[in-house]
Amino acid sequence: MGPAPRERNAVLLLDTSFLILYEGEIAVDRTGPARLFLRAHAAEPAAISLISVGEFAEGYAMPRAAETFLRRFRVLQLSRAIAYRMATLQGRLPQRLGENDAWIAATALAYGARIVGRDAAFRRVPSLDYSEV
Repeated sequence: MGPAPRERNAVLLLDTSFLILYEGEIAVDRTGPARLFLRAHAAEPAAISLISVGEFAEGYAMPRAAETFLRRFRVLQLSRAIAYRMATLQGRLPQRLGENDAWIAATALAYGARIVGRDAAFRRVPSLDYSEV
């Protein structure tokens, strides 16, 4: 069974592109678009996909360092329902998403979340709520 239905946009699903931007702002102690977005939406819970955990961790030699940064976010897990949603989504799009983007999009749809990031590919999914920072 998939996740419980939620009110639309009850969760902000931060894409890997957002995480990279946010981490960069923290590293140089600068307030940029990622920090501003999170401040403006502080009342909305922010989460990440399990797929983004893997993508983000690629930039680290030690998984523990990636986890130190990522532990501030709830991780939305995958399920069979999300797998079937991803398959259906890819089959219906005139131009397929990259595999990881398809998993993230299907996760957002299953959880009723809005994706936040810097990946225009998400705009190709008509039913997806996407905010670019």
